[in-house]
Amino acid sequence: MDEQQFVSLLQALMQPDTQKVKQATSQLNKTYYTSPESITALIHIITSHGQPELRQLAAVEARKLVAKHWTSVPESQKAQLRQALLKSTIDEDKPLPRHSKARVIAAIAKIDLEDGQWAELPGILQQAATSNAAQHREVGIYILYTLLETMPDIFQENMGQMLTLFNRTIQDPESIDVRINTMLALSELAMVLDTDEDTKSLKSFQSTIPHMVKILQACIEAEDEEHTMQAFDVFNKLLSYESAFLNVHFGNLLQFFMQVAAKTEVEDESRSQAFAFLMQSVRYRKMKVQSLKVGEQMTKMCLQVATELDELPSEEDEISPARSALGLLDILSESLPPSQVAVPLLQAIGPYVQHSDPSFRRAGILALGMCVEGAPDFIATQLSEILPTVLRLLEDPATTVRSAALNGVTRLADDLAEDMGKEHARLIPALVKNFDMALHGMQTSQNDTKEHELNTHIVKASCMAMDSLIEGLDPEDASKYVSELVPRCAMLFGHDDHKVQMAAVSAVGSIASASESAFQPYFNDTMQSLGRYISVKESEDELELRSIVLDSLGKIAGAVGPEAFQPY
Repeated sequence: MDEQQFVSLLQALMQPDTQKVKQATSQLNKTYYTSPESITALIHIITSHGQPELRQLAAVEARKLVAKHWTSVPESQKAQLRQALLKSTIDEDKPLPRHSKARVIAAIAKIDLEDGQWAELPGILQQAATSNAAQHREVGIYILYTLLETMPDIFQENMGQMLTLFNRTIQDPESIDVRINTMLALSELAMVLDTDEDTKSLKSFQSTIPHMVKILQACIEAEDEEHTMQAFDVFNKLLSYESAFLNVHFGNLLQFFMQVAAKTEVEDESRSQAFAFLMQSVRYRKMKVQSLKVGEQMTKMCLQVATELDELPSEEDEISPARSALGLLDILSESLPPSQVAVPLLQAIGPYVQHSDPSFRRAGILALGMCVEGAPDFIATQLSEILPTVLRLLEDPATTVRSAALNGVTRLADDLAEDMGKEHARLIPALVKNFDMALHGMQTSQNDTKEHELNTHIVKASCMAMDSLIEGLDPEDASKYVSELVPRCAMLFGHDDHKVQMAAVSAVGSIASASESAFQPYFNDTMQSLGRYISVKESEDELELRSIVLDSLGKIAGAVGPEAFQPY
C-alpha cells in the first residue's frame, strides 16, 4: 500500500473543494478501503501523524472499517497495533482526535473481547481512570464510556467495581471532563443495571445523583455550554429509564430544575432545557409529581416566567423560557388535579391581570388560556368570575394584552363552546371592535414595522376567536352576526400573510356552519373568492391554505345544502 498517496487522499477530504473530496472518496473506497491493510495504515496515521485534524479524520475512517477488516488483520500485528493505539489515545492532547481514537478502541474491543482477546483492556482503563494525571483519567473514563455505549453488558459482572470507580471519578477535584465523562458512562451503565435484583448497585448509583446536580450547576454558572448540554442529556436519559434511578432524589431534582428555569441570570438555552426536563417529569411521572405536591409551586413559577415573553409574537416553533413556561402550564393542567394547578393559578392571576405593566397582564391571561384544555370542567364553574377579566383585557390599551386576551377567548371557546356561546352578546362586539381597530392600524402603520406586525397579529387573532366562538352558538343567534363578520373576514382572503388568510377562511367556514341558511346571501361571492385557491400548490404555504379552503368549503356546503352547492 502506498501510504504517502493514502495520506494525500485523506488530506484531500479536508479540502473545501467538493469535486476533490468526491474524487478522493471514490479512490479511497475503490483502491484502499477494500483491503484489511487500510486499517493498519489508518492506525499508523492515527498514532504517528503530526497533524491533529488528520489524526482525527483517520480515526473516524478507521472506526467505520473495524467491523469489516479487523478480523483479517494478521494476529502477529494486532498486539502492537492495540498497544500503539491505546498509548497514543492516552497521550493525545487534543480533545477531538482523542475522542475519535477512543471510539476506534471501543470498536476493536467489541470484536476482541467477544473473541476472548484483549482481556487486559478493562484493567488498563481502570488504572488510567485513577492515574495522577488528569488527562489520563479523562481518557480512561471516556474509553470506558465508549465501551459501555458499544457493548453495554461488558461490565455487568463487575457492576459494583465500576460504580465504586465512578463514585470516585464523578467527584474528580481537578477535571470537569473527568466528571462529565463519568456522567456519560453512568447513563450507559444504567441501561444494564438490574434495579430489582441488584439493590446494592442501585443504591451506589443513586448516590451519584447529587454529584451530577453539582456538576450541572457548576457548568451553568461557568456558562460552559457544551458540558451543560451533555449534563442535561444525561438527566433526560435517566428520566426515560426506570424510575428507581431518580426516585430517591426526585423532589430535590424538581426543585433544582425549577430554580434553573426561573433564574433570568441563566442562559436561555439552559433555562429552556430545565423546562424540558420538568415537562417530561410531569408527563411521565405525574403520580410522583402529584404526591410531592409541587404543582402549585411550578404553576406560580411558570406564571412569573411568562411575563418575559417578547412583545412581538414569534414563530411557534421558536423555543424560549417564556414559551416553555406556557407549555409546562398546559402539561401541568392536563396531568395534575385542578387543586394543584387551576385553583392556585386563578388565585394568583388577580395581581397579574391588574398590574400596571402590560407584560404581567398579558402573562395572566395567557396562563389562564393554557389551563383550559387540561381542566375544562373546573374552568367552566369559574367562567362567571373569569369573563369580566377577559372582557376588560379585550379593551386594554396595550396591543399585546388585547392579542393575548383574544388568544384566551379562542382557547376558552375551543373547550367550553356552549358556555362561551351564551356570552355572545358581550364577546362578539368586543372581537369586532378589536378587528376594526387593528385593520385601521395595519393601514396606518405601514412605516412602523413592529406596530404593523402587532396589528396584523390582532386581526388574525380576532378571526381565530370568531372562528372558535361562533361554533358554540345556535343558528338563530349565529345568524345575527353574519352580516357583521363575513364581509370583514372576506376582506382578508387575498391578504399577503398566509396565516391571516387561513384564519379568515377558517372563520368564514365556521360562521357558515353555525348560521346555516342565514349564510345564503354571502354564498356566491364567497365561492367566487375562494375558488381561486382550490388548486394552488406552488409552496408549503399555498398547500396549507388550500387545505383550509377545502375544509371551509365542506362547512359551507353543509350550510347551504346540495342544491345550491351543486354548480360548484
